[in-house]
Amino acid sequence: MAKKKQDSIDKIVAWGCQLLHLDRHTKMFQQLAKFVIVGCTNTAINWAIYFGLVHFADVAPLVASAIAFAISTVFNYWASTTWVFDTTSKKTRCRLFVEFTVFNGFAFLTFDEGLLWFLIYPLGWNYMLAKVVTTACGMVFNFITRKMFLEDSNALKAKLTKNRRKKR
Repeated sequence: MAKKKQDSIDKIVAWGCQLLHLDRHTKMFQQLAKFVIVGCTNTAINWAIYFGLVHFADVAPLVASAIAFAISTVFNYWASTTWVFDTTSKKTRCRLFVEFTVFNGFAFLTFDEGLLWFLIYPLGWNYMLAKVVTTACGMVFNFITRKMFLEDSNALKAKLTKNRRKKR
């Protein structure tokens, strides 16, 4: 894919990295900032759809949750592949979407359901504290898997090599 043009988030993060002498990590922090923005937006979309379906359309909560998850996953895929990550040109859009959906679904079942249940019931944690922990775990998992499977590893290696040559 073509190199993405820097936007205001990229510029702000680059400025912060330069200020803190973290220039070599600028790209990662730019992606992380965008990932957090997309994640917060995705969460808001998911919760709004869920709330609207349950309270206004009288849809059962589990059905509403599945619908909200499906719609927010489509948004999250679009935002992640167009704004956050430099997607690989070696995979089709369909394959990228399937991989994205599988990992997103795995994170949903593992963290939003499994870990949340474990922290609340067997361990007796407060439900809101448990939700914060599971959301953070899911975020880390999603960032790592999306970086591994969405991004073009050859382009990333070329960028790292180019950066190393500049420093010499």
